[in-house]
Amino acid sequence: MVKNEEAKIESSMKLRNITKEEFVNAITKDKADGFAKTFVAKADAFDLWDRCIGAFIEDQLAGAIIISVSKRNPITANLQLLHTFAAHRKKGVAKQLCLNGLDFAVSQNCEYFRVSSEPESVEFYKRIGFTFLGKQKSGCQLSIFRITGNRFEDGNYNITDEGIRKAVYR
Repeated sequence: MVKNEEAKIESSMKLRNITKEEFVNAITKDKADGFAKTFVAKADAFDLWDRCIGAFIEDQLAGAIIISVSKRNPITANLQLLHTFAAHRKKGVAKQLCLNGLDFAVSQNCEYFRVSSEPESVEFYKRIGFTFLGKQKSGCQLSIFRITGNRFEDGNYNITDEGIRKAVYR
């Protein structure tokens, strides 16, 4: 997809809270939507549906994200779940949802933003500006930064930062 076309789609994208039913109704039989079932199971298990934000393109649910905020200091935003439906991949949906998640983190006075990514998703996160700091026991890659701006690449990923160091060596 050409950058101008992607920018046009991103600017017309509408974001809003969605329900479990809306998410489930958007799941297709496409193999690329396989993670959507995991998304539902995890959102159910941790009772996260009230935090689910969906991205719509022409009234069609294109993707969803769930960001949680820690109750302890330092306040950290955690990207819990992210899914782009198969028909809407490579249109900037996940990027817009992540940027909205960062805006939300800033609005909640979060000091840090954290992502624990499955290996197959790491390249996507790197493309939109994340830096990864290492592999966790689960096999996932960890990215955590002190929020210093409204873009992922603006974050402070310095391992000498106490909050980052604790997260990396936990």
